[in-house]
Amino acid sequence: MGLLVSGVVFEIYGALRKDEVVETAGRFNVRFGFWCLFPVLLVGFLGMISLENTEKFRDFLVSHLTFAFISAGVFISAMLVSRYLRKPWGRILYFLIIALGGCCVLTTGYFGGELVHRFGVPA
Repeated sequence: MGLLVSGVVFEIYGALRKDEVVETAGRFNVRFGFWCLFPVLLVGFLGMISLENTEKFRDFLVSHLTFAFISAGVFISAMLVSRYLRKPWGRILYFLIIALGGCCVLTTGYFGGELVHRFGVPA
């Protein structure tokens, strides 16, 4: 998930500063992080199934899962926008979508960290 966050930061920074190298590095990280998203979701889902006695941290688990799937949906829409909307406003929309996706990934990480550190859920 670090690929997505760093990719969002680099790609937006590179576009704003008109630094093609940084923007290209960010674009690579976003694309590679996008494809890594699917095995991460699968492993997380399998780990969730093995949890017992989830009653005390159910709200955090639900929030973690919700933001994980929202992150996936946001980055899927970002990939579609970057592929099919080649107009200038499509580029702006793409940057807005990946910024939202970066926030969703960070929120997912927050709830995951709370599950591990506050409730002792095995990572």
